[in-house]
Parts: sequence; C-alpha cells; structure tokens
Amino acid sequence: MTQDIQLLEKALTHTAQLLGNTTPGQYGLPTPCDDFDVRALANHMVAGNPYFAALAGGGASDFGLFGQDNIGERQPGEVYAEGVKEALAAWQAEGALQRHMPLPGGGLGPRLADVYLLEAVLHGWDLATATGQDRAGDPDAVEAAHRTWYGNYPDAARPKTGLFGPAKAVGEDAPLLDRLAAYFGRTV
Repeated sequence: MTQDIQLLEKALTHTAQLLGNTTPGQYGLPTPCDDFDVRALANHMVAGNPYFAALAGGGASDFGLFGQDNIGERQPGEVYAEGVKEALAAWQAEGALQRHMPLPGGGLGPRLADVYLLEAVLHGWDLATATGQDRAGDPDAVEAAHRTWYGNYPDAARPKTGLFGPAKAVGEDAPLLDRLAAYFGRTV
C-alpha cells in the first residue's frame, strides 16, 4: 500500500469515526459549510466515497450522487465506512493515483487523490466542529493536506469553482487543521 493510500485510509477512517459518533439529534445543527446542516453534510460526505471511487477508476463524475439521500434511515458512520472500503479498493488500482481533476477552463488540475484527501480532512473538521467532537483530525492526513493545499489555492481562483470562500484570518499558533480550515474560508 502506497503512502498516498495510507493517508487516504487514515483520513477516511477518522472521518468514519466522526460520522459514527453523530446522532439523529444533531442532524439539524448548523455546520461551518453554509449550505449544510449536519445531516446534509453527512449525506454529502457519504456520497463522496462512490463519487471519488468512480473517478479513481477513470469514470465520469456523477454529481447526481450528491443530490440523493445516501443515508436513509441508516447511521451515517456505517454507510460511510462501507463506502470507504469500496473507495480504497478503487484507489489501489493501477493508475488511480496519477489521475488529475480537469479544470473548468481546460487543462489538468490537482490530483484527484489530493482533492479526496482534502475533502475527507476538511469535511471531517466541519462535522467535528458542528457536533462538538475533537476536530484535530488524523495528524498525518492533516499534515499532507496542509502541505499540498495551504497557500496553493489563491482567493482569485475560488469564485470559478464555487467550492471555497475567501481565506479567513486565524492565528499562526492555531492548530494545523484550524489553519487549513480558515484558509478555505471557514470561521475558526
């Protein structure tokens, strides 16, 4: 297993634990993602596993996954953990780690594995913040996401993707994941 797969596994496992600790009584709580309450965020996170698994295999992106109810009456941590197994298997296939995300204007963007890692780490932070859980994240996965993304996604590029807000101020002594979250527009 390569280091990239190990980092993904650490981030996804940590996120599955956070989702496993999430209760239906927390579903209506707001999250740092303005568009999501806890249940909508959990549903988005669950959809991310089959979405990124398909991309790892060279398939087309299916944004429709994010618009359907992926949790139903099940516990989100269980559904997410099942998706993690399938996703990790897809990422272990030859060539998966070399795939890049196409940019809206053409050309190759970041590696899909790096986007998936950021998605797991950052949305894990969102969920932990909203539900009062420890938001430190897996240290190795957080370090890798920070090293890859921090300072490398300028505010000018953000409106084109609609994925992140402008960077927000946070103290240099803040935990690494808090700094990454603020960099991607979260209020810490």
